[in-house]
Amino acid sequence: RLDITPQQLDELRLGALTAIDGLWFMAVEKKHGFDQALELDLEVWRDYGVIVTKRISRMLGISLDPNNPPDLQTTSLLMEALCLIDGTQCKGEVVSDSELIIRVSHCPWYENLRRSGRHDHVPCEEIDNNIFRHWLEAIGPGIDFEITHSLPRGDDHCEWIIKRKS
Repeated sequence: RLDITPQQLDELRLGALTAIDGLWFMAVEKKHGFDQALELDLEVWRDYGVIVTKRISRMLGISLDPNNPPDLQTTSLLMEALCLIDGTQCKGEVVSDSELIIRVSHCPWYENLRRSGRHDHVPCEEIDNNIFRHWLEAIGPGIDFEITHSLPRGDDHCEWIIKRKS
């Protein structure tokens, strides 16, 4: 009899997600070089976020109508759910009608890069700037995004400022 707890299964799934991504990236890098691997990785992660955002919104009963985008509290919930899936620990705080701050206290992706010695080689902020802008556009048009703190820069957390354009 297989006796795996739900917590162990979650741990296995999170580990499998990061392992598949890392192995896929290294295989493409070996065959086509780093730049091509990064380009394809960004494409895959942009599409992944859009698909998963739509699934989360359906599960939570949130409409992603571009003509009536969700408020920032709902945007925060969607971003937190996206982070939760891969084990990233983050919390959103709506600070005004037009501004949301997301703070990441733990990032398993950055930790894996650090452990593998590739944290100086893989441009975390370039990746985040690229994919999160795409994911936010899927949530609603007219959202701007800026990284103000970053683990790779030596900060103790990552911080993203998300603003609704007027």
